[in-house]
Amino acid sequence: MKTIKIAVNGYGVIGKRVAEAVLLQDDMELVGIGDVAADWRIKVAATKGYRIFANSAEGRKAMENEKIIVAGDLNDLLEAADVVVDCAPKKFGAQNAERYKAAGVKYIVQG
Repeated sequence: MKTIKIAVNGYGVIGKRVAEAVLLQDDMELVGIGDVAADWRIKVAATKGYRIFANSAEGRKAMENEKIIVAGDLNDLLEAADVVVDCAPKKFGAQNAERYKAAGVKYIVQG
């Protein structure tokens, strides 16, 4: 059985649930979480052992200031994934979809 590599972009209420659901699947692997924030939600994701990717230079700096280990940027996350589940706020989903298309990665936009 092939394992599908899943990236979750946006780790709010929905992203957290999607990540947890992916971990329950035998045929899926969570390759990382992408976000722009360095708040308590990303800290929780990091303590769970999820690989964290910064979606912007500002986000990366904020994460590093909070001592969050950053595995890379959004391009790195897309390279690691077969499918991205975009859980970012609605207005960002359409923008992000263009990046996913350009990277040739399948995606689901939940917003």
